[in-house]
Amino acid sequence: MEDIASEHYKELEDQLKKRKMYNKVNNWFLNNGLHISLKSVVLANVDFLGKIVYKYRRFSYPSEIHYLVNVYQNLFAKSNKSIGSNYYNAVALCRKLGITVCPYCNRNFINNVDLGEQGIKRTSQLDHFYSKDKYPFLAMSFYNLIPSCPACNLLKHNRRISISPYDTRINFEKEIMVNYVPNSAIFFLKEEDIEVKLEYSDRMKRNINVFGLESQYLLHKDIVFEIAKKCEFYSKSQLKEYKKNFGRLFKNEDEMKRVLFGNYLKPSDAYKRPLAKLTGDIYQRLVRP
Repeated sequence: MEDIASEHYKELEDQLKKRKMYNKVNNWFLNNGLHISLKSVVLANVDFLGKIVYKYRRFSYPSEIHYLVNVYQNLFAKSNKSIGSNYYNAVALCRKLGITVCPYCNRNFINNVDLGEQGIKRTSQLDHFYSKDKYPFLAMSFYNLIPSCPACNLLKHNRRISISPYDTRINFEKEIMVNYVPNSAIFFLKEEDIEVKLEYSDRMKRNINVFGLESQYLLHKDIVFEIAKKCEFYSKSQLKEYKKNFGRLFKNEDEMKRVLFGNYLKPSDAYKRPLAKLTGDIYQRLVRP
């Protein structure tokens, strides 16, 4: 990730120097707020971004700072345009990051699409964790650009959320978990007898509310219902028999379970496929010890 961030800065620096804007932008940061360089702002981690916002948020921003927004909107964000010297833009960034599932909702793919002569387009949008409208000085900061699905980007817009997917201090496996509420002892026989419930920490609450995740996950009752049935059907003894009879088809037991349950089940694989977080969390709660 640090290598990708460094490349991002170098391409932006090259673009600003070509337009004779680098010194103007860099000097504004050096002479105001925290008195740090443009490079420090562009490469600031999640924690430092918050400190930068606090120190620079009340300034009157000159044209050179608004130029960063212009670079983002009119060059970097366009699939047919780029910055720097190596055709670098949002499409290239998303490809390098390899993030293919929305980190905000874990419900939608956000992959690039190759349209042949029309070029490569992205199905993702880049959300500014700190709004570029309110904080134009962070318009091109690497860790302020979050690849997300169009639905989440629309819902968030300029609103503040509390936790960034890039925040390495956060254990997302524990901050939010998908659970179920059975309304009968045989809930795996009737879909209406099972409900989906999100459990989350206080600091995750703003994210949940802004993206409407509680109501969105209620739509996936059918998937939870199917997992409940599969957990009954694929008992430990049944899985053992499958492994014995069809082991040659799978490289390991995790792959076999992924095929049977239709998704990844390990917490570390939660962002490899949409709703893998839901599938893994519900599986862990239903599987017999």
